[in-house]
Amino acid sequence: MGLNKVMKQLCVTAALVMLSTVTAFAANVGQASGTNVNVRAGASTGANVLGKINKGTEYTVLDKVDNWFKISYNGATGYVFADYFSVTKADGSITGSGVNLREKATTASNSLKKFSSGEAVTVTGQNDDWYRVSYNGGSAYVSKDYVSGNLLQYVSKVSNETTAAPVSATTKAEDTYGVVTAGSGLKLRKEASTSAEVLTVLPSGTIVDVERAGQDWVSIVTDAGQKGYVSADYLTVKTGEKPDNTTSNTASAKGAAVVAYGKQFIGTPYVWGGTNLNTGVDCSGFVYAVYKNFGITLSRSSASMTSNGVEVSKANLQAGDLVFFNTGGNSSISHVGIYCGDGTYVHSTDGKGNGVTVTNLNSGYSANTYVTARRIF
Repeated sequence: MGLNKVMKQLCVTAALVMLSTVTAFAANVGQASGTNVNVRAGASTGANVLGKINKGTEYTVLDKVDNWFKISYNGATGYVFADYFSVTKADGSITGSGVNLREKATTASNSLKKFSSGEAVTVTGQNDDWYRVSYNGGSAYVSKDYVSGNLLQYVSKVSNETTAAPVSATTKAEDTYGVVTAGSGLKLRKEASTSAEVLTVLPSGTIVDVERAGQDWVSIVTDAGQKGYVSADYLTVKTGEKPDNTTSNTASAKGAAVVAYGKQFIGTPYVWGGTNLNTGVDCSGFVYAVYKNFGITLSRSSASMTSNGVEVSKANLQAGDLVFFNTGGNSSISHVGIYCGDGTYVHSTDGKGNGVTVTNLNSGYSANTYVTARRIF
């Protein structure tokens, strides 16, 4: 074989090796955990908004910077606040020899194969001490002790199921339940599809009965008897005695979901009379649109919103409560926001904040103009 031919073959072989390496380590991707999530030019709420993303479209994850994920967005680099973004796939590397790949997340489960040290895996979820990895068009599990990767800790939590299966006949349905973990609420759909009709939004912390648990979807029943499907990525499936959805816990969970959803629109400009969370809102328009997302129609103006819900004292405020102000120096209500907890509230202002922002309730102008609060849930 001539020298030139040998060199060409070596170059092709090297290129194929490099290509296979890149292919094996190109799985760091994620998606928004809500709707209309801001992508910013920098890792700060003050950075310019490059665009908005929704759940369902995956983006390459480049790094984690403080509380922000650095992603590839429309040919540029963008940053998404970690509360509103989840890593769906991450590169991993096996760190031991003879490591078992198991059918389920338990050492009692069948071993499907044994890994060699250095083998690449694509992690698609984590379950306690196990990582779920892609395998033969499906999924299986490997112990976290034998996998390394810089983004693995951020991969979404999943239930210990590889395929959709009914609850075991030996376990009562009421002993298998799920807890909603999505901060901005979890959509209950009529069918197991992202294009299916949304029946309602379940607030974070809601406890539901589980009928069938699968890798991607879980069939559930709410306390109200409503049946449907939710994403397995945002429901932790548990067994044992199901806790009660008490009124106070449910209200608190709903309020937290409202706050989490509203905070996604920090930076949206103030527009008088506006109710579009993407292009512009005034104070009552912001509150109206946020609650509308949860199926609740409030009165349209800040003054008329004081007739919604029930009055609550400032000392007993909880996340999701409406807080009202008299910014004009008279007795009339002229401003409204949503209490976040920890003495802050999110609102749309044409003042110093210039748009949707978070402000301290107990200092300065807010403290001096505060009038009352209402609880909607």
